[in-house]
Amino acid sequence: MVNYDSEAQPLLPNRLQATPLPKVQLAVVLFVRLAEPIAYTQIFPYINAMVEELGIAEPKRVGFYSGIIESLFALVQMCTIVYWSGLSDRIGRKPVIIVGLSGVSVATLCFGLSRTLWQLLLSRALIGALCGNVAVIHCLISDITDETNQSKAFPLLSVIWYIGETIGPFLGGMLSHPAERYPTLFGNFALLRDRPFFLPCLVSVFITVAAILVATFLMEETLPKQYQEKEREQATPQDTLVEPTASGQSTPFGLLADPAVRYVVLTGFCMSFLAIGFDVVFVLWSYTPLALGGLQREVCLLSTDYGRDTEDLNHLSKPKEIGAVLSVAGAVGIASTLVIFPYLHQRFKTIPLFTASLATWGVVNALIPSVGFVIRKVLPQVAQQELAPPLGKLWGFVFCIQMAHWIAAMAWPAYMLVVKESVSDSRSAGALFGLATAANSLGEGTAPAVTS
Repeated sequence: MVNYDSEAQPLLPNRLQATPLPKVQLAVVLFVRLAEPIAYTQIFPYINAMVEELGIAEPKRVGFYSGIIESLFALVQMCTIVYWSGLSDRIGRKPVIIVGLSGVSVATLCFGLSRTLWQLLLSRALIGALCGNVAVIHCLISDITDETNQSKAFPLLSVIWYIGETIGPFLGGMLSHPAERYPTLFGNFALLRDRPFFLPCLVSVFITVAAILVATFLMEETLPKQYQEKEREQATPQDTLVEPTASGQSTPFGLLADPAVRYVVLTGFCMSFLAIGFDVVFVLWSYTPLALGGLQREVCLLSTDYGRDTEDLNHLSKPKEIGAVLSVAGAVGIASTLVIFPYLHQRFKTIPLFTASLATWGVVNALIPSVGFVIRKVLPQVAQQELAPPLGKLWGFVFCIQMAHWIAAMAWPAYMLVVKESVSDSRSAGALFGLATAANSLGEGTAPAVTS
């Protein structure tokens, strides 16, 4: 029998109309997400001074101990984040996020009050152990978006991280030693004189507390209630017969039995390793002498330099040029994440975009020695303690490296979309995002040691 209604159907299927983003909830989630990178990065400007001033290590060993303190966050987070994300699949996203933020605020406060190495290590480890919100927030974004608007929502998480990376070090640099820097405001506070690094931690805690209040009163729970109720109830024999593997696969180790999940986790580690490794290598390359293929943009002040004029030394020790290039490239990179990524995702979809972005890391890493070779051939050779000649138009090559880096960095939001599309059961979304984030943390922890 012929269905004549089919003749009224269009020859080409209509494109799915994009679902409007839930702007209010998205704004709430992004503000809550901002607290973690601030708490994570605010120690970077003063951690070396803190280790030295507390008498933890002699000057030549400061870098070793400060590196341990900094990396402990990612290491501990890797061990606990799967648990937190899996817990969010059972009791809901909102309570896990609130508990995590509360723990981070207490641990950050303890870090600012620490006086010994074991106190610093314990506080930093607690921040990493209790801060599993990154995977849970990815789950939450996955819950409130669909395939028509997810390419606009997930890149915003990367932008929020970049903003937090800017605010955190600014707070740490400006608010450490407040009694000496701002005696009119803080000179009478004995606590700030005795604990010179407490104020940036305190301000970070205020931001985290604000995020807790926003999450408590404005954030909506996104995990369907029927899933929460089912996890709380004891499974019946009928449920066991109908779904013999569903509950097993909702756990992290059960998910790893799926080859597709193992592939997603492995690619997440590789992406994180390549991205963090580039950051480390680029900084080292910037300060490497020209004779060795670097840029020599900052000169180490040797003992023979102390007789020079103060202005000359200041000029030698300030890498203004590389800072300007990084700032401009960073602004362009954020803009590309917000504007170019959604267009490319709509045009090429998730897997091809992620594959191309991941492959671009090979080009990025190959550009560094290539540009170094060109610069070494063009510029005259100088001693390591001397000021390197200006790069001039050669800065264009360095800028191209940064642009290629930001193209490759689009692999981050693309990877989150890969994870989202790999979720076959909403009850296992938290566990899968937890595994992916743990793989990212492992890459972040191992890349600096290997590449440097």
